Amino acid sequence: MNKLTSITLIAGLATVLTTFGAAAQVAGGPNRYPTAPSSESEEFCTEGMGFMRSVSKADIQAIGNQQRIALVPVCEDGLRASREHYGTLFLDGNVNHLRVQMAHNPALMTALKARNYDEQDVISLRYGGGNTIILYVHQRDLR
Repeated sequence: MNKLTSITLIAGLATVLTTFGAAAQVAGGPNRYPTAPSSESEEFCTEGMGFMRSVSKADIQAIGNQQRIALVPVCEDGLRASREHYGTLFLDGNVNHLRVQMAHNPALMTALKARNYDEQDVISLRYGGGNTIILYVHQRDLR
């Protein structure tokens, strides 16, 4: 019984001492090396977008005022520094090659300008039910 008590006491002390050492590293002060934004945060905020089918120049030109256009902000947390880290959003979207055509479409530009966006802020376009166009947008600092 005396051996079991000694072993338990030694194991308990070893656990306490290693825990205090780890806690001292965390409580050592501010982190001087902030972590870079990870792609995990970008993937997390784009989860709701899903797969977007291809969009052509003719699709953009066919959008008119008779259609309801909804805007869905993506990965916007309001911090300017974080807005600059989402460049891949625009490359992975389905309208990256159609920005000029979007700029020439009055219905799209009216909907975008009403919410303080422009064609450069559009990530992807998706067709919704009831003849609705859904634009996924992200405000970026090119203005």
